[in-house]
Amino acid sequence: MDLTKLKHDGYNLKSNWQELNSKSIFFTYTKSIKKFEELEILCIKKKCNYIICDYSLKKSINKKIDIKYSFHKDLKDTAIYCSDIFYAKKNIAKIILVTGTNGKTSISYNLYDILNNMNIKSAYVGTLGFYASGKKIKNLLNTTPDLITLMSSINEAEKNYKCKYIIIEASSIGFIEKRLGKIKADIGILTNLTQDHLDYHGSLLNYHKSKISLLKKHLKKGSTLLIQDKIQNNYHIELNKKFNTTFQSNYMKENNIQLIDNGYFMTKLSIDDVIIKKFNLPNNFIIKNLLTNYIFLKLIKIKLNLKIIFNYKTVKGRHHVIHNKFNKLVIVDYAHTPDGIYNLLSPYKNIKCSKIVIFGCGGDRDKGKRPKMAKVVNKFSNIQIITDDNPRNENPKLIRNSLIKYCDNSHDIGNRLSAIKKGFNLLNKDLGILFILGKGHEEEQLYKNKLFKFSDIRESIKIAKTINS
Repeated sequence: MDLTKLKHDGYNLKSNWQELNSKSIFFTYTKSIKKFEELEILCIKKKCNYIICDYSLKKSINKKIDIKYSFHKDLKDTAIYCSDIFYAKKNIAKIILVTGTNGKTSISYNLYDILNNMNIKSAYVGTLGFYASGKKIKNLLNTTPDLITLMSSINEAEKNYKCKYIIIEASSIGFIEKRLGKIKADIGILTNLTQDHLDYHGSLLNYHKSKISLLKKHLKKGSTLLIQDKIQNNYHIELNKKFNTTFQSNYMKENNIQLIDNGYFMTKLSIDDVIIKKFNLPNNFIIKNLLTNYIFLKLIKIKLNLKIIFNYKTVKGRHHVIHNKFNKLVIVDYAHTPDGIYNLLSPYKNIKCSKIVIFGCGGDRDKGKRPKMAKVVNKFSNIQIITDDNPRNENPKLIRNSLIKYCDNSHDIGNRLSAIKKGFNLLNKDLGILFILGKGHEEEQLYKNKLFKFSDIRESIKIAKTINS
């Protein structure tokens, strides 16, 4: 298969069968014979005559159909090779890489939104999908999508939407699986280094090292790197040798930026002793993330519009306020790590009211974080409702039991909808706050190999209509 000639003849590289046509080359990562046979049929329907696939499928091809195959033993490296042929090696737009344990999505998407509202055409590729110039182009399967999807999205953002900046959420798993290919970003943000994906990486040390390696490999030497939270000194020394690093807390001190907490739902932002903004929020991660983007834009010398930067908009599933009336507040949030839950709940600790938290833990994932999550929830809540997240192949009851033993006033309700209804019923009886944690923007639940449609946001909006004054 001569890819250079096919490109010259107007063919495009696609990894999503739904986007195929007669001018497509289909790149599939599957190693399942059954799935591959289904994809062959779909290729025929889409009039796609070229498939790049895993070498193990060579004996499974349908010789009766008119498709040309290219078999490879390492699809990750093959994807990089193909990308070199089909996509520009030097980007027109500036690439902004955002990585870290918590906050990637909120910071990335808000930065994208800020730039576009300041009439700087930009794109975003991450957990919420692929967006360009204020328009959602498509959903994505992973925070960092497969390399073919990522590179085609960058290409589309540059050529079709004339974007000057492209913001990419970069995950540690995406890095290890070479989904970032040969990308060299111009600017970077590291949010924090806490605990996540230990089931994949094996240890906290491996996880942290993957994040540091990600930046060292995919950020240009000498680039500006903003670090939101303090990290271990040895990691900072390693990064500072290669990049121009700035800690957010240091920048705030040096530039007289202060946050004044006025108690229940009021925080003032002061810059050079001038009150710039009053937030109807406690001093929490939302304000912190907005400041990250303000500082980041200052560091890269973009002319700022403070009204746009600090005009907080809800990022789907991130401190997503469903209801805020009658002294009753309902928040849906994606928090699924001990640090993420702490950052969400702790700013509300001095607010005198009932606090109800609905949460669970995913199956087949880092079990070590479960007791830590439960202890944080227990510390900052009056009532804990333990429910199912994505149990996958684990016994849901056993997951819930592992959380219940660390909670002082818990309800065990496996069915997520029933758990949310219970939370609203308890909230109706008293003034307070209901936190629904773990799934955020997600719209499915996974039990074993079965996906069920379910959205915390959608169901909570429905039930919130029943809240009494």
